[in-house]
Amino acid sequence: MPIQVDIFALIITILFLMIAVFLIPMMIQVKRTAQQVDVVLGEVQRDLLPMLRELRQASEKINRASEHAEQGMAQAGHFLESVGEVGDSIHGVTRFLQHDLGRYAGNAAGLWLGIRSASKVIMKQMKKQQGGQ
Repeated sequence: MPIQVDIFALIITILFLMIAVFLIPMMIQVKRTAQQVDVVLGEVQRDLLPMLRELRQASEKINRASEHAEQGMAQAGHFLESVGEVGDSIHGVTRFLQHDLGRYAGNAAGLWLGIRSASKVIMKQMKKQQGGQ
């Protein structure tokens, strides 16, 4: 049995050596990778914080610009409503001038012609009465 124990001890020693041969370089590589990750994270953090500040500032500027644009659109809406009311008023005045004033002018001209004709007839009658007497 001592040979079997020696073989078993030899196998265990070989296994430990193989594990050590593979595990030690792997642990060294993991340590290097962790150091590189730490360096990269430091650089990312150093570069990312100013970019985030700039992004926040740009976002605030965009928000302010959109608020100004909304206010401008509201003012333009009021202006366009006013222009529409002025257009309606001008339309009413032109309609009055074209239709109603023309009708009133026609009535006034008819009245004037009637008065003039009546005055001529009355004048002729008065001349006949003066000349016939």
